[in-house]
Amino acid sequence: MTTQNILVSSDRYDIAALVSNVAAVRRVVEFGAGAYEHSLSLPNEADIDDGHRTHRNNIPYADALISCPLFAEIFHTFRTAKASFRLLRRKAGTAYSLHDDRDMGDDIVRLQLPVVTNQNSLFLLQKVEPIARRIDEITRDDESLVFDYPRLIEAFGDWFDLFFLEPGYFNLINTNKVHSLVNGGEADRITLAIDLLRNDWLENWLSDHMTGEVQAQSTDNLPAGSWEWSALRHGLLSHPRVQLT
Repeated sequence: MTTQNILVSSDRYDIAALVSNVAAVRRVVEFGAGAYEHSLSLPNEADIDDGHRTHRNNIPYADALISCPLFAEIFHTFRTAKASFRLLRRKAGTAYSLHDDRDMGDDIVRLQLPVVTNQNSLFLLQKVEPIARRIDEITRDDESLVFDYPRLIEAFGDWFDLFFLEPGYFNLINTNKVHSLVNGGEADRITLAIDLLRNDWLENWLSDHMTGEVQAQSTDNLPAGSWEWSALRHGLLSHPRVQLT
């Protein structure tokens, strides 16, 4: 199964149980010890597919599934090899770079299950291509890269749709498209992210469970909040296949 936008599962996990499992993980290991200080790889190394065990997303391994029974249940629900199984934290007032995940390859399916989120945290997903723009076109006179949603729409509104992802539901996102996650709220956002190797069982599961579609946020009723988009300070925003001359 592939999607051009974002599909959402029909079943919802208990939010309190998910939050409790996050707390249990953080009693074992904190985000500061994980990859990039925002990613915690929950399994044991032996639980991950051989071809992906040394990937930077997975190291270090927390070996924490024994401490979080619901996450362990979710892990074992999927009857296919796992390429990664992580908690991702996006700090309040920050955003990821604009990027795509084409390097994952076509044999990987990524599911995301928000656990802790807020109305000021939205997912950006490319709606047109190509994307190419110099950073100085969107930098103000004071060189600030502090954004709010009106400024986001002014700079990138013709490029991206905005989506609010409800907590407790799996989302299937076409991350071959350029995307980002913005947290304009006042608390950290935490998501369970799972990379799975395609097989017949998984394709059937996706067809049975990923039956809804997330609707894009209206730009006429934008949320509040702001963030420092420091990840844009790389000089050029572009789709990998496009070069400016």
